[in-house]
Amino acid sequence: MANKYISASEINQYMYCPYQWYYEKKYGHKYINELRDKIDTKPELSNFKKGMEYHEKYYKDIIFIRYKKIAIWIFVILALILIGIGFFK
Repeated sequence: MANKYISASEINQYMYCPYQWYYEKKYGHKYINELRDKIDTKPELSNFKKGMEYHEKYYKDIIFIRYKKIAIWIFVILALILIGIGFFK
């Protein structure tokens, strides 16, 4: 942990996953990327693999919820437009 200052992006990373932030600060980005390359060859990295799978699922869930909310809003707006057109006839 060479840098004693924390940036706004690091705070965001900490809020997303404190473990990810800690390991990034302690070991550095280069070391973490090397671990990603070694996941399949070393069984002792299974916790790292579980973390990667968790975060991939989290991103998929967030994107799905976001698109679902957008689709609902589009449906509501279209329904209101159609009701408004029918109301003025």
